Amino acid sequence: MSNKTVRTICFECHSRCGVLLEVENGKVVGIKGDKEHPFSHGYTCPKGQAVREIIYHPDRITHPLRRVGEKGEGKFEKISWDEALDIISERLIKFRDQFGAESVVFGGGTTRGFRPWIFRFAGLFGTPNYYGPVNYSGGPLALGIISIARIGCFPPDFKNSKCIVLWAHNPEQSLHGLFMYDINQALKSGAKLIVVDPRGTALAKKADHWLRVRPGTDVALALCFIHVIIENELYDKDFVENWTEGFDKLREHVASYTPDRVAEITWIPADKIKEAAFTYAKTSPASLTPGIGGACQSTNSYDLNRALMILPVITGNLDVFGGNMEYRTPLGDRAIYGGDFALQASVPRRQWRKKLGTKRYPFLSMINSLLPPELVWEAILEEQPYPVKAIGAFGSNPMCAFANSPNIKKALSKLEFLFVADYFQTPTTEMADIVLPAAHWTERDDVEDLMMKNWVFCQPKAVEPIPDCWSEPHILIELAKKMGIQDYWKTTEEHFNYRLKPIGMTFEEFKKVGKYAGPVEEKRYVKQGKFPFESGKIELYGKGFEGFGVPPLPSFKEPPESPISTPELYQDYPLVLTTGGRNIAYYHSGLRNIPSLRKLSPDPELQINPETAEQLKVGDGEWVYLVSPRGRVEIKAKYFEDIHPKVVNAPHGYWYGVKDGWKRLNINMITDSQHTDPVSASCPIRGLLCRIEKMN
Repeated sequence: MSNKTVRTICFECHSRCGVLLEVENGKVVGIKGDKEHPFSHGYTCPKGQAVREIIYHPDRITHPLRRVGEKGEGKFEKISWDEALDIISERLIKFRDQFGAESVVFGGGTTRGFRPWIFRFAGLFGTPNYYGPVNYSGGPLALGIISIARIGCFPPDFKNSKCIVLWAHNPEQSLHGLFMYDINQALKSGAKLIVVDPRGTALAKKADHWLRVRPGTDVALALCFIHVIIENELYDKDFVENWTEGFDKLREHVASYTPDRVAEITWIPADKIKEAAFTYAKTSPASLTPGIGGACQSTNSYDLNRALMILPVITGNLDVFGGNMEYRTPLGDRAIYGGDFALQASVPRRQWRKKLGTKRYPFLSMINSLLPPELVWEAILEEQPYPVKAIGAFGSNPMCAFANSPNIKKALSKLEFLFVADYFQTPTTEMADIVLPAAHWTERDDVEDLMMKNWVFCQPKAVEPIPDCWSEPHILIELAKKMGIQDYWKTTEEHFNYRLKPIGMTFEEFKKVGKYAGPVEEKRYVKQGKFPFESGKIELYGKGFEGFGVPPLPSFKEPPESPISTPELYQDYPLVLTTGGRNIAYYHSGLRNIPSLRKLSPDPELQINPETAEQLKVGDGEWVYLVSPRGRVEIKAKYFEDIHPKVVNAPHGYWYGVKDGWKRLNINMITDSQHTDPVSASCPIRGLLCRIEKMN
């Protein structure tokens, strides 16, 4: 076979970095960054560099498997694709006929581009239930934006910014290729940098202002920013007067969030809060971005993102170059996250009304197809409001990825049928009845866009899949045939041609072009003459959401488990725990068995201030028990000066390499899913109480 170089995009995370794959004799032999890519500019992270290890790993699942032992034992036998699809088809149809289509739930973790495929399949099958990390990643952020601006997505235009605010966001470790080139260019040009983070990350230590916030108190800090800006008349008077309503009510509401009061809440000195707020308000244009995970994992996540969205509005940084822009994908409703592929677009309306959680989280259900996974575990265990009997999971490892792993294990143990498609065995696949071998992103065609840029990319197949590994679209196409599901796509090319129609290309034509950018305009509201509210203005006082039980203005609420709200518990658990920080070596709980990545980060490490460690007589590198009111895990202490003495930070996603690792190393063994944000359903995995115990 001839050798070739394939220009494509990497999909080991969601950055969509450009890469060049070297192929010899039908195998990937090398990878390097694509310097012509519009935002990664030649960067590749360790995950991308490990692509050959991933594709050709000896433990990769390469045949459909059927469980032959007890759940969790990891005993399987090889079967054919025909047998696997027959079993899945028979079981799903049986449950649909006996309990209704809603008794079957589909789900995913890392989407790898298959969201439109699964949503359309689930909708035509008839279930309104698709679980995903909506309450852990991006959901509260989307709710906050919609509450204030009612439209789209307003990601940061770092490249043209004079002031960058990273709020609970560490792009050096997460979405590096998407953001860091532009951030570095802006900083070289003299842009100011403000970082809000409990930890002294590399970017925090470079910042003009690092605000070391107590985990779980960010809302108070954001409201204090608003207070300082209004109190000192640093807001954009022209924009506020002509394009907003409810400013006076906002002013009155934030009056009590003074720097002195908020300093006591957040453990940040009042003068540092005020200085950072002044820098943001007085440096124009300024961009602000919440962490997709970091700002979405508390019981106050919705109000945090709502408050953060108010900041660019009142400072005149909304939809301007260098501020928070309204990027639009060229594919419109046919984009990956477009309305054409929303679950409610294909599921019958009578079925949509049965979606789990509609009454408990009505606002979330109105704007997002995804389902908080905790509602699925509850329906399995309690069979209310109806029983969930089967789950089909794609690229998802809920046993480690979501809060309260013991409860998830209990639910999956009771579940009657589970099938999972993935690259490797995980604690979740070991609970499955059927395991399907998924094709790697290098082994399948795709069309990729994202909400945070105006680009759409071609991801052409570089090599043929490992024999018997199928792409998720191919799996669903064949399963739809087995189940007699009509109106589903017959080929991947048919689907891609449909998606690309807004830019006037077929997939074959798009492969020759490789990428396409839509226009970027600022201040679209001026051309349109209004914002999409009845008043035509941004409504800072959200009176329109009262029917969903949403207060009209954001407020700070102390975390349900904290030194303030549970002082007696704090005596037994005297440290504040934050979890879930990103690690550039991994993508959540995946790729833990890849040698080069394990070399970079083999063990979970608990960042702890040396003063605290010395008081506890814990050595640097010593394995200890980290204990919460819910249980304990094993973790290696790591001295880290740039963290508050009362705060510790634990990573997530560790499970591989030791027997029962999902119990012993997985931080979600001790996180909380009982308390949730009343609007976004977020779990408080970034503001818990804990203590450290010696192992000997």
